[in-house]
This record gives sequence, C-alpha cells and structure tokens, in this order.
Amino acid sequence: MAILASLLCLSCSETNVDYDSNTGTTSSTGAVKTYDVDIEASTDNPENQAQTRANMPFKVSEENIKGKTVLYPKLNITQQTMPSVVVLYNKNDGKKEVVEANWTVKKEGSDVKLHLKQLSTTSNLTSGEWYIMGFMGGGEKKGDELEVNTETTINVIEKGKEFTTSCPFATTWRRIVKQGNKLKLNDERKKMVFKPQGVFLVLSLENRVGLDTKINRELTLESNAFCSSGSYKFNVGSNISDDADLAFSYWQANSAKAIPRSSAEYKKYNAEHYTTNIKLNYESAKDDGSLRQGQSDLGSYIYFNSYKGASQAASKTKTNRGFLICLMPVDYKKTSNYNQIVNETLLFGKVDVTNPTRTNYTYDKSVYKTNPNTWKPFMNNRYLLASFSNELKKGFSYDVTLRIVRPTLPIERLWANRQGNAMETKKRAKAEGIAEGTQPNTNYPFLNSKLYRLPKYSEFIPIFNNPKVQLNQKQELGGVPSLDIGNEYGYAITSDSHRYFVDINGQQRKFSNWYCTVPGSNVMYAIMYCKQFNGKDAKGTNNYKVAVRMTFPSPEATSGEIKVETYYLGPNYNLSLNVAGYYMCHEEFWKRLDQKDIIVRTFQLGTYWLNTKNATDPYEKKSEYNDLSPNGIAQDANTYSNRSIFKRPPHYFLPWLKSPAW
Repeated sequence: MAILASLLCLSCSETNVDYDSNTGTTSSTGAVKTYDVDIEASTDNPENQAQTRANMPFKVSEENIKGKTVLYPKLNITQQTMPSVVVLYNKNDGKKEVVEANWTVKKEGSDVKLHLKQLSTTSNLTSGEWYIMGFMGGGEKKGDELEVNTETTINVIEKGKEFTTSCPFATTWRRIVKQGNKLKLNDERKKMVFKPQGVFLVLSLENRVGLDTKINRELTLESNAFCSSGSYKFNVGSNISDDADLAFSYWQANSAKAIPRSSAEYKKYNAEHYTTNIKLNYESAKDDGSLRQGQSDLGSYIYFNSYKGASQAASKTKTNRGFLICLMPVDYKKTSNYNQIVNETLLFGKVDVTNPTRTNYTYDKSVYKTNPNTWKPFMNNRYLLASFSNELKKGFSYDVTLRIVRPTLPIERLWANRQGNAMETKKRAKAEGIAEGTQPNTNYPFLNSKLYRLPKYSEFIPIFNNPKVQLNQKQELGGVPSLDIGNEYGYAITSDSHRYFVDINGQQRKFSNWYCTVPGSNVMYAIMYCKQFNGKDAKGTNNYKVAVRMTFPSPEATSGEIKVETYYLGPNYNLSLNVAGYYMCHEEFWKRLDQKDIIVRTFQLGTYWLNTKNATDPYEKKSEYNDLSPNGIAQDANTYSNRSIFKRPPHYFLPWLKSPAW
C-alpha cells in the first residue's frame, strides 16, 4: 500500500464579505429578518454542470506542483445559483441558528465568482457578538444539522474530464459587526475561505501474485478515522473566535455505521470503527488497464493477469487509472482514552484465483492429498488490501494502492493431512523415508510424489517459535522484558526469530515477532514474520507477515495438542506499532473472520525430526531434532551422533513441501 500526499488544498476560495443589513423594519422575536449580503468567492473555469445539489463538480487537470506532475481536481460551477447552509452564533447569549441561503454565480472573464446577496434569519445580527460559518455542497440541511452522505459508488478519474464529489466545503468562523448600514467582517484584511472538509483517496489496484486473479468491485473500508456518512451537529461552544477552524469538531459519524463491539477494552485501544461500503463502478468506455478480454461479468469483478516478477514484463496486472472517493474525517479521540491512539484505516475485499487448474483451497487439510499445482489460497471473504495509520489532512488527495499479495506460507508447506491425535511418531529412517517418498505408506498419501522432505531448523522453528512460558510468568526473553499492555491483552514481548535465520525459498531472512497473552490463559496471539523491526535486514520483506492465534492444552503445556490459526496480513498491514497488536491480537478481530479466512492446523507438542542436508548458509543451524513447545528460549542444535539411524527413538515428523505451491 502506497500513500502519497499528491494534492494541495482543493479550490480554497477566498471571499470578500460585505453585508448590507436591511433593517428598515424592526421585527419582533422569532420573526424572519432579511439581510442584504455581498460575499464573493473565486473558482476555476466552469465547463459542465453538477449532477446533484449535494455534489460539487470537479475537472481533473495535470499540474506541476513543486516539480512533481500530479492530477489536480479543480472546482467547476456553472449553475446560476448555488445553495449553501449558513450557521450563525451569538457568543453573548449562545443563540444559534442554521439557515439556508443561495449564492448567485457571476462570471468575470476566466473567473467564476459567487455572491451571497441575501440572508434570512430570525436572529437580530446587529445586536450581540455574532459569528458566521458557511457550508457549500456535500450535504442536505435536516433541522439544525447538515447531513452528509458522500458518494461511495465511484468512477475512474482521468485528466481533462469532469467528475463530481459530495465533499462539503466550509469556512472558518468569522466575526461580523455592523458598520453603518452594513454587516461586515470584523477583520476585513483576512478573507473568508471555503475549504473542502473531506479527505480524497485515489484507489488503484495491482496483482502481485503469480496467479491470475479477480477482485470483487465491492470493497469494505473499516476505520476509526473516516466514514462516508454522518452529520454536522453544530454543538457550538464558547471556544469560538475569529477565524477558528472548528467545522471538523461538529462532525459526527453515523452511529448506524459503527461496528458492534462487545469489549470495552478493545474499543478503548482502537476507538469506534465505522464501515463504509465502496463500489468500483464499471465503465465500458474507459479502459482502466485491467484484463477485460474474454470476461463476461465485468460489472462485478476486475480481472488481472498473473504477476511475473519485477524483472519480467507483465501486462494487465494493475489499473492505470484511479478511483476517487471522498471520506469525512472522524475525531477518533472522542471514543478512546488511550493516549497513543492513532488512525486505523483498513480496506478489505474479496479476491479469487481464476486459473482453471487451481481448484483446492489450502485452508482445507485434505489439500495435502492433492498435487500442489492445484492449490490456491482463500481470499474471497475478508482479504486485507491496504491499511494505514497516517494522519491525512482534509482537502488533500492521497494515492492508495490496493495490492493483491499472497505467497505460499510456511504453515501451508507442512504436510498436515494427519493432524492432532492422528499424528504418528516414527524412527528417524522411517520418518525421513516417508517424507522423501522413498518408503510408501498409505497413511501418508501423495508423499510418493517426492515433492517433500523433512523441514530444516530454519523452516520449522520459525513457524512455532513462541514465548508462552515467559509471558505466562511475566519474564524477559533474551534481555527483552515482557510488558503489561492492558486488560484482555496481558503481557507482550517482541522477539526476533531464533538465531536470526529463517529460510524463505532458499534465502536466509531475518524476521521479528510480536506476542501477547493473558497470564493463565491457554491462548496466545501474535503477529509473526514481520520485516525485522530494527531494519538490519536490508533485503527484509513483509510478504509473509501473518496474524497467529495459538491455543495450548494449558498455559505451559509440554504435551497434548496445540492449535495454530493463521490469518494472512502481508505488506498490506501497515497500522502503527502503537496499535497494530491492539487491533489484531484480540478475540474481537478474530470473531469477525469466516472459518475459511483462517488456516487452522493442530499439532502435537513434543519432539520433531528435522533435516540437516539442505543448508543454504554456512552459518545456518543444522539440527537433527527439536521441540515444538511453549518455551521461547532458543534451542540448540541436537544430534544423535552416538547412535545409528536405526536405533534413535521415535519422534513426530512433518514433511515439508520443497518448493512453494505458487
């Protein structure tokens, strides 16, 4: 996911304000008074008409901003009048009034100016300390509120073409005073400015999987910082002053869009999250760069060819135009008292592999009875396409790449058709022969394909490496202390993979892991296979990053079954380290997943045979056997050097797929 601030403030219109007050008739309290008003706003050249009252029309042009060429939305207005909502507030007595007012449009050469000539109100604007705030576009007045529902069925944008957005524009509060027969700004040296209140995201898509894919055009955005629906409540307080920019503080997201949570602790650390459903509209006349030829359901899906790698040319693997959406910022600090709370925005989608020979999903353990060239990952429910914690400024546009990334995971390469109590212990020669396919065994189908072998230390240990014992006892690990991070999360610790060596497709990599568990609980959560936190691995990758939930028979069990549940995150999980674990490592997140979203495997705690024959690094640890246990202390390399291969005791074994399935 890439986020790039690409636009300056969208059509910030400076306005000259000169209010003529029509006060020839003194009205009684509650009667409507009409004031003559002169407010001037400049805009860009108009060409097309806005589609709806709530939407504001833009035309995308190519601009050079600070030496960088960007697509720059410019406001276009062509109607003879433009509606607006005006909020009036008397600081002396707290009186507030929300009224509608129309602006006339005047064209002067290449400029378009707006003039507010009349304002009808029950308030006496000549008495008291009055302030005014204006809103234009983006919403509808409902009582004393301005209801906003931004458009979420979105189109591709292209330079030189007009599009519309339902983003509201607002001014700051400005004090008005009477001078003679006119109401004027108290400080006329500083002009009024209408500024967009939304944040603009330009969504593009890219396939980085070595398989053909399609993505459903319906996406889900979940965020504590943005929502498409809500209202300006105008709960005006005493903090009003001239030029106070307070529009954001009056905005409240639609409570019907809030994601129900049963845990107050989870909400404390993550704030209220809201759902926005997005539809990427299909326009047959606009080539978006995706694969269209031969596809019949383009109204529902976007298709891509397989990714061939950075060094190879591949066509139709990404869109060449972005889809633009306007979202309204939410003050997430109102729903959380966690002092390190930050923006949490995630986009989920439904993705599937379209290669006709790929028919077997890897969440199903029976997949190990089949050829790996028929496997595919399940991504068709809640696949994470992008996430970020960046603070995005209203009125700016940001590029967000929704990237399909999904390698074969280490957990998927362990032959696990026999799990839990069905697992068997074998002596070394037998285990190695079964794994390598030289000793056929009907209990281990497909291993005679000779596509498997025993895993190495650097392949096996990183999957199961966990400090459950240390966290249960609130101890340090490798000099790193375990820290109490709050109720329902317990103690947490970060740890690099044992000996720093993790074999990824024949290359040694360094990864970091983050763990947490409540002491006394049988469950431990983790975010594993993260690019090393200290950045020492120059070739590090987040492509294998996963969320993990391990369930043990007891907090410090050394025997029995361990259940390992894995949900793929990859490089698309980019929440700040302040909140990444709080969001992912809790039952509230996991209960929203479908069972197919998770790779579930059960294994026996105990000792496993490992492979010493396929080291790829001279310093790589070579171990004949090691333990799957809840102890995070690095294990030594073990060997039965004083016993023949036929006299060594039986241990568990898990054959390892030599090459990734895709």
